[in-house]
Amino acid sequence: MCRAKTDLVRTMCLGSLLLVASACSGGSAQPPAAAPLHEDAIVVEGHAHVTNRVFHEGIDPWTPQATGLWDYARAKAGGVDVVIENVHADDSYNNYNVTVKQVVRLIEVFYRVLDANRDKMELALTAADVRRIVASGKMAVILAIESGFDMEGDLDVLRLFHRLGVRLVQFANHNTTNAYVDAGLGEQRWNGINDHGRKLIAEMNRLGMIIDISHASDAAQLQIIEASRSPVTASHHGLRAFCYHPRNLSDEVLKALTAKGGLMGMHSSASFLSQRYYDWSRARQQTSEPPSLAIRSPDRDYGQYLADLDATMTGRWRGNYSRPWREMAPPDAPLPSVEDWVAQVGHVINLVGDQHVGIGLDMNQGGSNLRDFDATSFPRLTEAMLAAGYAEGRVRKILGENWLSLIDRVQAAAGVRQTE
Repeated sequence: MCRAKTDLVRTMCLGSLLLVASACSGGSAQPPAAAPLHEDAIVVEGHAHVTNRVFHEGIDPWTPQATGLWDYARAKAGGVDVVIENVHADDSYNNYNVTVKQVVRLIEVFYRVLDANRDKMELALTAADVRRIVASGKMAVILAIESGFDMEGDLDVLRLFHRLGVRLVQFANHNTTNAYVDAGLGEQRWNGINDHGRKLIAEMNRLGMIIDISHASDAAQLQIIEASRSPVTASHHGLRAFCYHPRNLSDEVLKALTAKGGLMGMHSSASFLSQRYYDWSRARQQTSEPPSLAIRSPDRDYGQYLADLDATMTGRWRGNYSRPWREMAPPDAPLPSVEDWVAQVGHVINLVGDQHVGIGLDMNQGGSNLRDFDATSFPRLTEAMLAAGYAEGRVRKILGENWLSLIDRVQAAAGVRQTE
């Protein structure tokens, strides 16, 4: 859908692209063809965590931050129209009922940000909502949960989160195996998923919620795809064909995902995109243990456990992310480029087609992302795709239309009424 972005976005997009063009051409100031395309296309970031920054750092996400890689203000300046905002309960919150509590707190923080910035952003529940909001000049935000919604998989908890506006849920509790699905980096308890997991999938299909298979084991990913009558997503991944990271998608899972109409969001983490970086970082890993977490009393807690857990996790978060963004990666780190990112998008296209890949940068990493890239840098992805010879229609799909198509198809299968 064509529409005009704000003057600020137009200026920032063009300025970013002119800087890149100047660097590549020895100083030429000719505007590249990417600028008008990036300005006009709907750009979807399929995996972000702005709310966690607000919770742990107390930032105003609509003020450009000197620290971290991502906030709403810089994303808007980079031409991002739609954000799939994943509230994320870190693995240390995945204890009995603490996951639910933390997700609820994060959703409340999200709504406070929304209420304070309704002139700039709006919650979208459908793809039609997205197009309406973007046409109005605001940022459309789709509320999602990365960390899994509940360790026990309570169906009423899932239904409540749907009532609160959540439209995408990661099935696995991050790297912690739960009562119904094995995490890829957790204990292999169920050999994939169990019968309760299948009941949850059926309910998510009925509600029109998108299922995210990220962080589940390979066996679980294949079983979720098979059990779901709607297409699913792997919202933030790299490819094992390029980097043998256990969190990356195998070609087998990628083919199964897309055979059911699913979508992969291409990550930005150097550890996922570059075997060279992954090997380099593993060789440099520190052996010291992180600060230990408090032990929860089985009866006489009186709130101290959660207070101690919050303090520990906020300290860890700020240590990882609350740094000037250009200093987040060591200067000698062999970071991948936007051209490397496009090359891996090209692998997906060659293997399964251009309708099955989108953006899922997940930029709240500890600095190990694309080289010299923050939330203002999205125009460089457009430029790199055009430089690789991608037609305008293909670029539009990857920038955002594929995400909107996935939302449409999942909700159509559930009989969700689209509103304009």
